[in-house]
Amino acid sequence: MKYSTLLLALLATAACATSMGPQSTGPGTREITRFAVLHEGPEIAAIVAHPSGKRSLGEEWLALAIELTCTRGSGPVVVRRSDISLRSPDGRRLRPVSQDEFRRNYPRLQIPTQRALANLPLLDRYKPGRDVPCTRWFIVVPPGMITFDEIPLSSSQICSGPLVFKVPGGIQPGRWRLIIELEESRADIPFELTLEE
Repeated sequence: MKYSTLLLALLATAACATSMGPQSTGPGTREITRFAVLHEGPEIAAIVAHPSGKRSLGEEWLALAIELTCTRGSGPVVVRRSDISLRSPDGRRLRPVSQDEFRRNYPRLQIPTQRALANLPLLDRYKPGRDVPCTRWFIVVPPGMITFDEIPLSSSQICSGPLVFKVPGGIQPGRWRLIIELEESRADIPFELTLEE
């Protein structure tokens, strides 16, 4: 009896010890820095770089920096602006702002956007060999003018830029999810915004 109790205690301790390590935030997604997650799905790989919770909680705008590439062997993939949304911790579905709204609010979005983009590039460390330049994105920082409603991805390039969301009532702590609806799959990319950073 004592032996079986001791064995159970040792197994429980071993399970706790082996559960430590790089934090996983869901199937196909893992935290790679304090402020960035890597998603590897059947059609795309993506980096979502998010702000510090301490700097962003309560703010009206959430600026993310995104990198996207096609998973090798999946064939070309098209990501459309209309297929992108953000789910807040309370379940609200938010859409990325348009270029016009971004430009109108740029004086207050400039610093959050610059902070988000300062976290990139990251994806090339995990998906090397993508050397073809990508000049398309959904919104661009002024004075850039040309934006696109859809981005064709290939496995030879990484496309990147900001995505900005207006958050009525302000950014709250908890698990946020960037969602990209694709032709054959759905990229559901969770990340946490907390004060304990």
